[in-house]
Amino acid sequence: MAVYRIYLVHRNGRLQPDESFYCTTDDEALRRLAPSPRADIRAELWQGGRLIATAGSRRQGTG
Repeated sequence: MAVYRIYLVHRNGRLQPDESFYCTTDDEALRRLAPSPRADIRAELWQGGRLIATAGSRRQGTG
């Protein structure tokens, strides 16, 4: 079980914590990630220091 965090990243660089939760796999955590309804904000899913996905596009090489 690992801690995952979703951050909202504003176009001006401001980082806003959104949600923190526990999951057993990256795929399970990805189900919690949704694109921001605002075009000037992107949602990022992180686990530790590892970027898992941005707004629903998964990065290569994650497990």
